[in-house]
Amino acid sequence: MPLADRDEELVQRGRNGDASARRTLVERHVDTVYRVAYRLTRTRSEAEDIAQDVLARMLDYREGWLSPISFRVWIRRAVLNRVIDASRSRQRWSIMRPLDDGLDVADGQPDAEAAAETNQQASAVANAVRALPARQKMVIVLCHYENLSLADAAAAMKTSVGAVEQLLQRAKAALRVELRALEP
Repeated sequence: MPLADRDEELVQRGRNGDASARRTLVERHVDTVYRVAYRLTRTRSEAEDIAQDVLARMLDYREGWLSPISFRVWIRRAVLNRVIDASRSRQRWSIMRPLDDGLDVADGQPDAEAAAETNQQASAVANAVRALPARQKMVIVLCHYENLSLADAAAAMKTSVGAVEQLLQRAKAALRVELRALEP
């Protein structure tokens, strides 16, 4: 990737007033920022507010994100921090909307039945994840939904790789227990 197209360079150019660099950064990261915020808040309006706030602040930081982590990890850390701030005042956490929204199961055909079963399983997983403690939810979102490595998730959460591994193990164990309880 040419130097001018790297996020780090775009951030610097954006801070120096380059409107096209700002637009490129926002276009490049708006979907990710919104997706992470939505998975953690489950509220469209709150996720939009958080995304807008994070993207606006990203260009205003004068010292910037000068750290050993990559920009893609830094932006996720910024979203996590903003979600934590918002949740402290509202005291509600969730991770994603039920996956059965808008599912039309018509005429009992095998494809519709299979889709309904898959959707029920996905909803059960979503509900189980939603019930996890906040830090366990974060590690599931970062490692499984965002596909970050353990090291990148640790950097985003400002913790050690070992702590992320432990949170992940606890989250998986809790999910197994919860999902087994739902089995017929």
